[in-house]
Amino acid sequence: MSCIVCGSSNKAWLLLNNDKLYVDKTGGNIGETIQTCSYICTRKCDSKLPSNYSSLVMNKEDFCYLRPVISEKTYEFEILTYDEIQGMNDIELNHYYSEKEKHIGLDSRRDELYEELELEDMNTFSIENQEFNSSDGELDDY
Repeated sequence: MSCIVCGSSNKAWLLLNNDKLYVDKTGGNIGETIQTCSYICTRKCDSKLPSNYSSLVMNKEDFCYLRPVISEKTYEFEILTYDEIQGMNDIELNHYYSEKEKHIGLDSRRDELYEELELEDMNTFSIENQEFNSSDGELDDY
């Protein structure tokens, strides 16, 4: 068996069940399987493959996971202030932090930035409340 793109006879990188993807002039399948030898060759024939061909993959054990289908709708996560977070109950708090993890968990730089912003907001909240809780309204010099 050889790669349908470059003709290489290397081991299959992707092996698909030919479910009327590559057909002859009469409409009959050209072979039972379709093989590509690399990611590059697979990308070259993507236009001939259906948008979701994961059910046709025969060598799923060679992949850690198949790429998920990403919907057109994008979700923008909104970072809340420390004051807003303090007003949440436990269920809302767990939901907020799980959504935050989903949204920024894979980008360590963004995660660090959001953690710094949250810490800064928490410190600002503490300073503002300390001034209001002072008995005479002024901070002690000591």
